[in-house]
Amino acid sequence: MKRQVNLDYSLGAGWLTPWLDGLRDGKAVASICTACDAAHFPPLRACPTCRQNTDGWRTLNGTAKVLFRTNGTDGDIAMVQFDGATSACIARADTLPEGTTRCALTTSTDDPPTPTLKAEPTP
Repeated sequence: MKRQVNLDYSLGAGWLTPWLDGLRDGKAVASICTACDAAHFPPLRACPTCRQNTDGWRTLNGTAKVLFRTNGTDGDIAMVQFDGATSACIARADTLPEGTTRCALTTSTDDPPTPTLKAEPTP
């Protein structure tokens, strides 16, 4: 027997609210572990360094090092490590010029928001 079930529901942001709000505003908000002072972007519930629960939030400066970049069917993506974070992150890189090694977070217009990159501003 085959049946089709359609569900109409929405999920709240829950504990990720500070991170998602930061992405909408172009701010890199990382979860932190006060036990070892590690910052995680994207946020983690438990710290892989000391195995304690993360218990706060820190706004990073929003700049990152490009570790890897590729062209996908939905646009360019990059693996980056944000300055001050212990982990790496996958992000949209459509507006990054080829060969870029440094970048910055920009506002996300996606819903839900996704990490989106731009070229790092020159001083």
